[in-house]
Amino acid sequence: MSCYYPLIGLPRGIVSRLRYSSIPLNQQLRPGHRHGRHLLDLALYRPLEDCWQCIERQPIPEAGDLELQSETYGLSPGELLVAVPLMRDSPHQQFPADLPPPASKRLDRAPVAERCSLSFRWRGIESSYQGEYPLRMAERPGGTLVVFSPLLQSDACVQTNLVAVVTIARRVDPTPHRLEGFEARSLCPIGQWDLRANACTVVEITPQQAATGELFFRCATSLGIPICLSLSRDDLPPSLSVEHTHPPTELFWEQDRLPGSRAIKGSWLGAALR
Repeated sequence: MSCYYPLIGLPRGIVSRLRYSSIPLNQQLRPGHRHGRHLLDLALYRPLEDCWQCIERQPIPEAGDLELQSETYGLSPGELLVAVPLMRDSPHQQFPADLPPPASKRLDRAPVAERCSLSFRWRGIESSYQGEYPLRMAERPGGTLVVFSPLLQSDACVQTNLVAVVTIARRVDPTPHRLEGFEARSLCPIGQWDLRANACTVVEITPQQAATGELFFRCATSLGIPICLSLSRDDLPPSLSVEHTHPPTELFWEQDRLPGSRAIKGSWLGAALR
């Protein structure tokens, strides 16, 4: 599966770090295939008003890690950069209209899934998350987002919870979407926020809000991947929790995934709030 790799800006002094791991191929190439075709660069793109800007391109080692940090690029909360693996000999465009498709190492028709972690450092501690954003999501116009059980914490040791919704689209689109949050049982709203493509929408949830019951987030017009962080109080030893949720398709066996997901999404996306 081919993926993009976001580097995001977060509030409260949190530094995000993208670590791209290059794993050498352990199979022999077929006759006529060259090892050089697997040499990759990692290009870093910034979204502009009507196009992308390639701000950096550096070679990926054949084996090892390549790291990028949000503070290096001065990312403000909500800003996003996208790292894209490209073939070493691919042409370079400084301002492409569309984000180039990510390259994958291949021996046959099956792409090799590269590994990338997105970690967060805060008050001297660090927690990581799987940092891939699938190409098929970035190519799909529209879509919907439902977030169940965001694993927000409400105990007395927690200072705040952050829900960071990452959205990537290959073509820059300034159209705003609406992200809604509400208490799942009572259907009482807790807020709504602008959700934009090629950005990271950051929602701050207090422990008091998290204690009211299970929270639910939805967007009827855009895809996205939520990352949930919980931070300890400043007067306590530092503690940072990073969690993710699964889409409704993961709740069903293969043959029932799409019909089951549509049924769940339909009921929650159409629910009238009080």
